[in-house]
Amino acid sequence: MAKYRRKKVKRQHHVLTDLEDGIKTMSAMPAVDGIIPGTIRPKSGGSVGFTFQYLTHSGFKLIGRSSAAAQEIFVITRDAPRTLAALTEAGLIRAPDPLPQPPQDQN
Repeated sequence: MAKYRRKKVKRQHHVLTDLEDGIKTMSAMPAVDGIIPGTIRPKSGGSVGFTFQYLTHSGFKLIGRSSAAAQEIFVITRDAPRTLAALTEAGLIRAPDPLPQPPQDQN
């Protein structure tokens, strides 16, 4: 699958044009190990940007919104709180307060 990755971004799905600069900024951060753009769905409204959704075992999920669509963005990182803080400081997202706890393994 390495052939689909370019500068930490998996290129299996198209990336919304309005989100490309933000994803490029995220991928340049040392704490980000990878970014996986997901499905795109049509939407109404005019807000553009990224919204934090939830933590995952490997990082967290964002929703990226353009003027006419929304796209899932999965950020792979070993340090989700520090990465969320860096994204907030860069003005890309507004992190939730308090930060939710990562999911626990049920073994």
